[in-house]
Amino acid sequence: MKALKLTTLLLAVVMVLGSTSCKYEEGPAISLLTKKARITGEWTIEKTIEPDGTIDTDYDLVYTFEKDNTGKISSPSFTGDIQFSWELIDNKEKIQISIDGLDTVVETILKLKNKEMWVKDSDNYQTHFQKK
Repeated sequence: MKALKLTTLLLAVVMVLGSTSCKYEEGPAISLLTKKARITGEWTIEKTIEPDGTIDTDYDLVYTFEKDNTGKISSPSFTGDIQFSWELIDNKEKIQISIDGLDTVVETILKLKNKEMWVKDSDNYQTHFQKK
């Protein structure tokens, strides 16, 4: 009877970890946080990488992703915030950001950790974010 309980417990743990595993190109292999929970918060741009390998690190933008799928972009360089909405699409492999009054951007998520997120747009520009 004890072996049956232990087997059931192990099976439950495997199912939970299997359902939260990450499938992004750059990992992590598993996470106990949901993808939405990892995205929620304030992020700064660590760097961008152009398709030719050029790296830019000169950014002062703060992206805030809220749990209710809204967000804002702020910077000391401009007055006011840019509002956006966001959602995970394509089996949570991509993030779609719709900026109020402007455009909708879809980016492939390459890496999503609690404090690190890498995305790539359709022109192969990568943006590496760090959580504040």
